[in-house]
Amino acid sequence: MASGKAWYWLAVGVLALGLNSEYQSGRLHWARQATDQSLALIERATDQTMHYVTLAELMLGDNQAEFRPAHVAVARLRAKVACVRMAVAQKEAQKEIEKVRPDLMKARFDLSKTRIMVAAQDHAAAVVCRHVSRASVTEPDLSVLDSPDTAEVEFDGTF
Repeated sequence: MASGKAWYWLAVGVLALGLNSEYQSGRLHWARQATDQSLALIERATDQTMHYVTLAELMLGDNQAEFRPAHVAVARLRAKVACVRMAVAQKEAQKEIEKVRPDLMKARFDLSKTRIMVAAQDHAAAVVCRHVSRASVTEPDLSVLDSPDTAEVEFDGTF
């Protein structure tokens, strides 16, 4: 009998881990919808409860102290629902961040690569000639680059 119970609880544990994994990965849309519907139902119930508590206050008199525990209980329930909604929103945001992270890393890599190439090209363009004094430095003539006689040079970015 104990062996059967152990196998049962082992199977329940494995099923729970599998469902949790699927839920966390976002593949159980029905479970997420059920969670959202449950939270909405709880919110509607708390709204109705507050309506009835307020109605009872009006009908039974002005003694606010008698209804304070009801207000506190409803406020606590609303706070718990808000906390659950916040946790769900944070998990969804984290999943979206994880989906975009590879693209972000690639963009950062491409940006760094481009910066290095630009810096290398700027470094290669700054040619110092020992035969010309520093006072007579002139801008290079870039119109030569447009002529068809200009040889193409490949630049691989290494130093």
